[in-house]
Amino acid sequence: MRIDPLLTRSPESGALRPVTNDLLAEVYLSPQRPELRLGDHLGPGAPWSESFEAAPEETARAVEAGLFAVAHATPHLDPSDLSPEALPEGRARSHLAALRDLWRDVGTLPGQLDIWRDVLNARAGDALEALPLATPDCPFATPAEGALAGTLRAHHGAAEAPPASSYAKEGSALRHIQDHLGLRSDEIAPDGSIACHGLRDPREETEFAAALAQSMLEAGRVESASEIGLLVPDGPAYALSLREAFDRVGLPLSGLPEQDARRDTTGELLPLLLVLLQGPAPRTALASLYVAPGMPWSPETGRRMAREVIDRGKSRTASELDGPARDLLDALRPCDTPEQLFGRLRAFARAAPGVELAPRIATLKKVTDNTIDWPLLRRLAAPEPQAAEGRDRFVEGVSLFTESALPWRPVRQLIVLGMAGGHWPRLPGSTPFFTEGEIALIRDSGLLLKGRRQRLARGLDLFRRQLGAATEGLSLLVPAVDLHGNRLSPSTGLALIAHMQGAEEPAELVQDLRAVPPEHGPVAATRPEPVRLGGAPDLPENDVLHIQRGLGTPDKPGVDLLRLRETEDGPLPHSPSRLETLLVSPLGWLLDELGAKDRAWVPETLDVMTLGTLMHQVLEDVFAEGAPVPDDATLTTTVPGMLESAIRRHARWLTDAAWATERASLLREAQDICTAWAGFLRDTGAKVLHNEIELKGDHGGLLLHGKADCLLKLPDGRILVVDHKRSSAGGRRERMARGWDLQVALYRAMLKRPSEDTAPTRLVAEGAQVVTAYHMLRDGTVLSDAHGVDVPRVETAGADAAVNAMEHLAKVLAEVGAGTIRLNREGDAKTFEKERGIKAYALENPLVAAFCLPETQEEEDAQ
Repeated sequence: MRIDPLLTRSPESGALRPVTNDLLAEVYLSPQRPELRLGDHLGPGAPWSESFEAAPEETARAVEAGLFAVAHATPHLDPSDLSPEALPEGRARSHLAALRDLWRDVGTLPGQLDIWRDVLNARAGDALEALPLATPDCPFATPAEGALAGTLRAHHGAAEAPPASSYAKEGSALRHIQDHLGLRSDEIAPDGSIACHGLRDPREETEFAAALAQSMLEAGRVESASEIGLLVPDGPAYALSLREAFDRVGLPLSGLPEQDARRDTTGELLPLLLVLLQGPAPRTALASLYVAPGMPWSPETGRRMAREVIDRGKSRTASELDGPARDLLDALRPCDTPEQLFGRLRAFARAAPGVELAPRIATLKKVTDNTIDWPLLRRLAAPEPQAAEGRDRFVEGVSLFTESALPWRPVRQLIVLGMAGGHWPRLPGSTPFFTEGEIALIRDSGLLLKGRRQRLARGLDLFRRQLGAATEGLSLLVPAVDLHGNRLSPSTGLALIAHMQGAEEPAELVQDLRAVPPEHGPVAATRPEPVRLGGAPDLPENDVLHIQRGLGTPDKPGVDLLRLRETEDGPLPHSPSRLETLLVSPLGWLLDELGAKDRAWVPETLDVMTLGTLMHQVLEDVFAEGAPVPDDATLTTTVPGMLESAIRRHARWLTDAAWATERASLLREAQDICTAWAGFLRDTGAKVLHNEIELKGDHGGLLLHGKADCLLKLPDGRILVVDHKRSSAGGRRERMARGWDLQVALYRAMLKRPSEDTAPTRLVAEGAQVVTAYHMLRDGTVLSDAHGVDVPRVETAGADAAVNAMEHLAKVLAEVGAGTIRLNREGDAKTFEKERGIKAYALENPLVAAFCLPETQEEEDAQ
């Protein structure tokens, strides 16, 4: 592609203007043709037909790019210019012949090449006005570009070209680079005309560029901001921060877009709706809908709904909405037919009129027949962000130059950002249609198709000419990493500049700003004092935090941490799992009470919690209250349906075909678990009294609540309170044997000191003996403390499985009630597992880990 844009000079006024496609269409009365939809012409029989069936959109784009490149390589923009017969048999010949046939079939060309062809086929008298060219020939122009320029010059003649750019002083290193970059040349000694600074990332680059421009003005190196230029890579990494950086130092930027790039909010919403209506709906998609703009609820309500659905899979707030919001949410149900789909999409559009979905919905309806082609609809509904429009150029500001074009005015000092990675020159990628070997073969046949070598040469020459905008100084900024933290290698242009100045490696040319004292740096800077302790919290030596110590009075004591979650009806009760967290980490428990936890949006996954929920539900449904224990044959026929029902209730996303292997594995596991549990019930003669029974009570004045998975009645009248655990017995057995199992004691406390009258508490009040046990689903073991010693198939682990846990809990509750939080030590996780049999999950919280104290010498010696 040519570097210098085509310019025409008015014969009357002498004014220059670019020769745009719109101008050519107006002058030569080129007819307006419908937009080319290449996908409609990619039928069977072509070399790419199989690819088109698998990925139509991607294949159409690749074929269009190939046709565009081949058309540019022809001097008349005519398919007869292509001669695949000149090539030997092989892929290059078959693909070039297929492109020629496609070109003949469609009759038009992608982009604006049809306008060019009209100009090439026109006569000089057909033009409505004169367009004398003021642009020299470009050695990098394609044959089609060269033919267009030649035709215009033949029709209208030539005009005076604009003056050549000013270059740096003869003999300077900058002038040497401007003249010889990318060419063979002698080395030149570095001088003050070129500086190279190493920065951290693009964000720091833009901030440094603004500070450097300000210092140039203050030091008198330039007289005005307009004598400074910025050469910036294309892309959001720089565009988003340049304006902010220069605003902070009070310097105007000339050349910023008149209209910044804008999101296609409608296009973002429609694919989201298609995902939700296809079902099953991922929770991340539903949360994204809740926070989308234009919804019939407030942004705060949307954020609350999103947090709820991410945390629990459903939103209580959403269930309480009414009006248009209710209509919108009611429409989000899976669809089986096109009528259902478009009926619900229209209902959504009525409920959220500000989103303007109706035109997009009509487009989708046009391509839908009797069935729903979900992949096709999602491709057609993909968002199309609006690119930045125009350039706001004025005299007084710092000049902003872009990567893909020549600078639009000379400057005294030029600052180039992004001299690392794939910029300067932008590295040419492989074409999606022809390999480099095939391009070389086609070029040998006479069709001058551009390959990587030609595109790289053009990129180097463009960069050389862009550097020609500087008349006095050049500052190169080299980022070490991108905004994702990935290391960047020096750009090709930086490597060439370093070599031309005698450096073996580009790093020899780069001055790392962090290695330079602030007083000797290129700009005045004040380095902040280092953060104490490297940013780690300043922790008390005695491992104790006192929360609101000293703020209370005799009449109004300080905050009781045990009552943080308090409502109008009083403090909320504590569950055994919360109190187990308190045993491991009082700070972790406090953060949970305050709701200070990670709220990352992650997709559904078959994690431990989901697996446990599914198996609990299957056991509850298979072994119903009061029903006889099913035999093995009955289990074989009933468990699959029960598992499917549990999946649809708790993890509907598992019904997708992609999870077929996991569903098969779950079914085998469910069959094994149910068979083992049925055997236990038969051997013990136990009857299922209740499933999923609520327990409420108190322990030492502390309100408790929990949920027992199963209540069994043994033949001798004892009550067996069972908690299903989807794990093996090893860890729980060790914890109980060491006396650190808290849950069994708390279940017994809630049954003996209930705060609510229930069927289990009435049995206990009537004198029934309570035995608490764990059913370990992975190996079928049933574990209990000494109370279950004579129950068949129940393994007892320790005389009192909770003695140490309850003693420690009483101590911690007293401390926390007084506002004292005892911090963990770094080795607590190993200690808890070794000495208590407790897996310290609470210590995996990064915030808790940050407040862990180092080990004392005695503790290290003990380990």
